[in-house]
Amino acid sequence: MSEPFQTITGYHAICAAIASIGPRNPQATLYLHGQGARGEQLERLARSHKVTVRRVDRREIERIGGEKARGAVLVAAQSGPSVRTLNEAISAVGAPQATVLVLDHLSDPHNLGAILRSADQFGVDFVVLPSRRAAGMTDAVLRASAGAAAVVSTVEVPNVAGALEVLKKAEFWIYGADMTGEPIDRQQLTGRVALVLGSEGEGLSRLVRDRCDTIVRIPTGGTVDSLNVSVSAGILLYEASRQQQRFREPS
Repeated sequence: MSEPFQTITGYHAICAAIASIGPRNPQATLYLHGQGARGEQLERLARSHKVTVRRVDRREIERIGGEKARGAVLVAAQSGPSVRTLNEAISAVGAPQATVLVLDHLSDPHNLGAILRSADQFGVDFVVLPSRRAAGMTDAVLRASAGAAAVVSTVEVPNVAGALEVLKKAEFWIYGADMTGEPIDRQQLTGRVALVLGSEGEGLSRLVRDRCDTIVRIPTGGTVDSLNVSVSAGILLYEASRQQQRFREPS
């Protein structure tokens, strides 16, 4: 059975996707219209990765990738860095320190894309996503992530609460994010850490919350109810990477 194909638009998303293709995706095709500098850069990158390049008119570009294609669209099999099972993802984490991000049914693809971008920047080992009733790996996610969705390892699970139990058995300490929790900067985020964020409207579901070891919050002083979930993810991931000293500046 052939792999499902996806269309990818946006310069940075296409660059990241091409760079991650390699020999696993021989049927990938980059469609281009126009002769701009970015188009030429994409063509050189595609040819260096043995990706077929086809010059077509604007109407064909928009037929394949929609109005947002803006002169370039990549059609490729969905063969990013995702791992097949949660156990495989855990087994691939060899270091005593690790950060895993668990997303409890986010629905907005732009939030998911922004979170994956932060996950890439702060060295998340892998991201756990529910396989149903949540935002999937669409073109909107790839664009919002500026290509990070093509390089961040993800694993889909049928049940988020069940995934937390598996992570606990693998010696991960589970931190759930909620405004009622303890300040995140007072927690020890070293060792094996799993950060759990809830959906935009409902937050953490009851079953997921019950399986968290500690509920944490980001201390704030504003007047609105809470931070956007993608902003919260970036702050939490920064704090984890800071404590784990993943990106120490050279002395």
